Amino acid sequence: MSQSRMPTQPKVETSIFKDKNFLIVNLVTVIGILGGTLFAPALPTIQQFFKVTEAQVSWTSTLFQLPGAIITPVFGILADILGRKQVLVPSLLVFALGAGLSGLASNFTAHLGGRLLQGVGAASLEPLQLTVIGDLYQGRKLGAAMALNAGLIGMSGAIFPLVGGILGEFDWRYTFLPGLLALLIALLVITTLRLPRRPKNVEKFELKSYLQSTWSSINNRHVLGLFFAVMSLFLVQTLCFTYIPLLATTKFGTSDWVNGIILTSMSIALAVFAAQLGRFTQRISEIKLIKLSFILFAVGLLILPIIPNFWLIFIPMFLLGAAQGIALPSSQALLAGLSAQESRAGFMAVNTSIMSWGQTLGPLLGSIVVSIWKLQSVFYASAIFSLVSFAVFNYMLTTKVFNFTAKTIQLQVPASHEEPTSPLPFPTSPTILQQPIAQLVHVGTDRAIELPEHFQVINIGKSSDRIVPEVDLSDFANSGVVSRVHAQIRYDGEEYYIQDLNSSNGTFINKYPLIPGVWYKLKSGLRISLGRRDAIAFMFVID
Repeated sequence: MSQSRMPTQPKVETSIFKDKNFLIVNLVTVIGILGGTLFAPALPTIQQFFKVTEAQVSWTSTLFQLPGAIITPVFGILADILGRKQVLVPSLLVFALGAGLSGLASNFTAHLGGRLLQGVGAASLEPLQLTVIGDLYQGRKLGAAMALNAGLIGMSGAIFPLVGGILGEFDWRYTFLPGLLALLIALLVITTLRLPRRPKNVEKFELKSYLQSTWSSINNRHVLGLFFAVMSLFLVQTLCFTYIPLLATTKFGTSDWVNGIILTSMSIALAVFAAQLGRFTQRISEIKLIKLSFILFAVGLLILPIIPNFWLIFIPMFLLGAAQGIALPSSQALLAGLSAQESRAGFMAVNTSIMSWGQTLGPLLGSIVVSIWKLQSVFYASAIFSLVSFAVFNYMLTTKVFNFTAKTIQLQVPASHEEPTSPLPFPTSPTILQQPIAQLVHVGTDRAIELPEHFQVINIGKSSDRIVPEVDLSDFANSGVVSRVHAQIRYDGEEYYIQDLNSSNGTFINKYPLIPGVWYKLKSGLRISLGRRDAIAFMFVID
């Protein structure tokens, strides 16, 4: 292909802080978060203004999240076919229109209609912002841009509830009207945002193969269990943002400004624990942290309705923020490893939709509980839901017995005393090409472990009196972190795959943790680590 047909990268500054493209993407991020958080402290005031019940006012949150749960994958497909800006600009315009309608509405039905329209506009913002960052940057700049964007999300989540509480003190409408800033951002996208040129010869999009490829990547008990955890986490998180202000106002007579402080305290705890995730994962696996988060959620939700003093409310808020801070990054870290496989676009679209379903179902299910019982029942029911989610996640992500259909072969060295047999005469045949040789090259010593030319499944671990794995790492430094049967490599005749066997210290590809029981496709140049902090690391090489 000639160079004229290759996509070109836009010229960017040395520092991403000076890159206008990056600043515009961050504005898109902020406007999306603003629509989902700024109004929460003012919900009690909105309820009083429209004279509706607690269950009815929760639809202000539900209808904003609902479109994202349904149409996010559609926007992902359209962005690949039509282009990023062709989807981003209309989405921002619809978002602004919905914000104006919901903030200026004189009756509750019109208000909800505006929220639904605003949710349609917001449905594409989160996946598109990540997609555009991936389009703009590569290598270290990509990692830095993603990290800064994630930090911005955390800060916005902490600040916006407080800002919303202050604005709500003046008028609840002011918590929606800032969404009109999306008009300005749309103008910046049109006039200033510069994206890489898309190739002219784009392969024809086939919806059937797209859906089949996406389903094959998620049709696994462990992956489905992780998606269930993501949905449950976002369900409880959104439920907290919706009903905690209502509880505080009913029980302690708090104002919108005070409600903003309460929600901000939870977001601060979230940010603090998320920032320490690296230290936590040195001792506890991501899967165990997610399990722990469900317990913390249950404890915090059980405490909330029974606290007798306003100041004690910050104890359960700390627990709820800590639960989110350790669970949300852990789940996304596990999914990041999976998203590096084939069908990344479809897989991440499903991930975003699952988040939106959780955000939609939280206020919706809470409204059902409130309409049947009292407001406090929402928190008791949510605590029970957290414990049930723990049990389901534990079942789906814990594998006690592995059943393998492929036969495991033993690597044997031919005995040296055997007499060579005389070759029998045979007709001349065409030359047969040898299969590529796959190796695990130890990082640090360059010691190579050559995998057999033909095999189905081999075990990686360290030997004991009862178990002798095909790839024995007993004589490597730091072998203490390796389980007896730590991982497996499978070869189907064309591709190589690896899976963790529920090892004590985990298996990692390029520092992403593997979900036990899930086969990950291997490609030459990937870094495989057994144990955390690259205790024993190999480069997978196909020669």
